[in-house]
Amino acid sequence: MATTINDKVKLALRISHNLLDAEITDVIASGRQEMERAGVSAEIANSSLEIVETALKTYALAYYSEPTTAEKYTESFKYQLDNIRKSTLEVPSDDDV
Repeated sequence: MATTINDKVKLALRISHNLLDAEITDVIASGRQEMERAGVSAEIANSSLEIVETALKTYALAYYSEPTTAEKYTESFKYQLDNIRKSTLEVPSDDDV
């Protein structure tokens, strides 16, 4: 069974219960929207590329952290976002897998 982005974010947050699943789904969607707002194509922002999923984990860590720690994660997300935006990433087609 493939690990979903929700599962990966929960692992990064050290959450093992399902009580926050709906909220985590919303935070991930918000992170993807933030990527698009910053100029990342919808195709890349909504992909399962590892670099995108890492940025989404960082976005969620910023959302759930205490203010001083959240600031560090927010800066990290901005850096990752800028690198994604400037890159020439391509989503692999089903033929490439």
